[in-house]
Amino acid sequence: MRCGSYCNLEKKRKELVFDLRHLEGNLPGLELRMAQPKLLHFMLLCLLYMAHAGLSSGETKVTRAVKEAVTFPCNYEIPEKERTYYRVYWQHDTKVVQAYVPGRRGEDLIDLSYVNRTVMEMANNLSVTIFPLQVPDEGTYECIVQRLVGGQYKRVHKQDVQLSISADFPEPTTEVYEETGYWRMTCSSRQGYPQPKLSWVNNGKVLTSVNTSIFQDPVTKLYDIQSELHINQTNNSLFICSIDYGDSRVSANVTLPKGPDSWSGALIIAATLPSIFFLIAMILLVYQC
Repeated sequence: MRCGSYCNLEKKRKELVFDLRHLEGNLPGLELRMAQPKLLHFMLLCLLYMAHAGLSSGETKVTRAVKEAVTFPCNYEIPEKERTYYRVYWQHDTKVVQAYVPGRRGEDLIDLSYVNRTVMEMANNLSVTIFPLQVPDEGTYECIVQRLVGGQYKRVHKQDVQLSISADFPEPTTEVYEETGYWRMTCSSRQGYPQPKLSWVNNGKVLTSVNTSIFQDPVTKLYDIQSELHINQTNNSLFICSIDYGDSRVSANVTLPKGPDSWSGALIIAATLPSIFFLIAMILLVYQC
């Protein structure tokens, strides 16, 4: 038995036929007897359509992180003694991920980007495993099963899998710099996916940043993001740098202890203290002499 869903549909079809015939034999009425063949024909067509849809297509959604492994089931079984009558293809867009073709080597059929990264298990629902995952692996995968019928291959099964890729951004790195008359704060994070959005928040208010930039690596497709915020406040204040990507978020707190003017004054006082102490010591020395 190759497909459990087909067997279930066939069982339901037979039960429906039995119920309709039982209904015809036990309920009187000429109109019911005349309408029953048409009703039976209609219901059989519906069941056949459902069986075809269930066997020829299906869709699964999967989310995995970069560098992880993923296994897609094709949900179809081929008896080992009948494999010579079948062809199996796993495809991603126009690329062949894995393939089984009697008399051909699978390595000769798959795309170079999947060489040494994929394996197909014929005895395990024709499943395919990809490792390690990369951002370009994101997208729709198709498992197509063809059977040799009358000298031609005809599709007997199709399974779709939607793969989403994620890569967590690390906690943002923040820095605070003193500029003339204001503070300059920076926030950055690297090697994440999908595309991020950065925001600065103070006391529940979203602030306007400057020099926010997003860079995507042309090879790995991972994102880097960095931003600056200029503040001229002089009081203690807490700022939050948040990075949203997909359904995830990372953030870091930045505390502004003092304003630039107060900080500059403290530096001046600290720098002049040694000179003041030296002058006092000289005066005391002269006085004692």
